[in-house]
Amino acid sequence: MVPFLLLLAVPAGEIVVFIEVGGIVGTWPTIGAILGTAFAGGALLRRQGLRTLALARRQLAARRSPAVELAECAGLALSAVLLLLPGFFTDALGIALLFPPLRRALLRAALARVAAGARRGATRDTGGATVIDGEYRVLDEADEGRAAPAPQGDGR
Repeated sequence: MVPFLLLLAVPAGEIVVFIEVGGIVGTWPTIGAILGTAFAGGALLRRQGLRTLALARRQLAARRSPAVELAECAGLALSAVLLLLPGFFTDALGIALLFPPLRRALLRAALARVAAGARRGATRDTGGATVIDGEYRVLDEADEGRAAPAPQGDGR
C-alpha cells in the first residue's frame, strides 16, 4: 500500500512544486532548471560511475569482492533514474545520492534492514515441537564393528 501511495504522492507533489516555482520565476526558467539539473547530474554521474567501476575492476584484479563498489553502482543508477525524472524533489534526491558519504550511509542502512529481515526469516516456526539440532553420519556395513566416534566440542 505504501509504494502505491508514493507512486501517487511524488508526482502530485512535483506538480505542486512546478506550479509554485513557475509562479515565482516563470515557465522557461523552471524548465531550464529541470533540464540543467538533468544534464549536470548526468555529467557527475558519468564521472563517478566510471570511477566506481574502475575501483570494482581493481578489487576483482586483487581477488577481492567488489560488493561495496557494485552496491555503490546501484546507488548511482538510482541517482540517474531520479535525475532523469522531471521534478525538483526527485532531482534533489538524485543529486544527494551523488555524494559518496550520503550514498554509503544509505547503503549501510539498507543492508542493516536486509540483514534484520534475513535474521527474522532465519527463525522457523516449529509449531510448538522441540527441535534438536545435531550431526549424523551414515554408517555402512564396514563401520558396524567400530566404536562410535567421541563427541566433539564442549560435551554439552
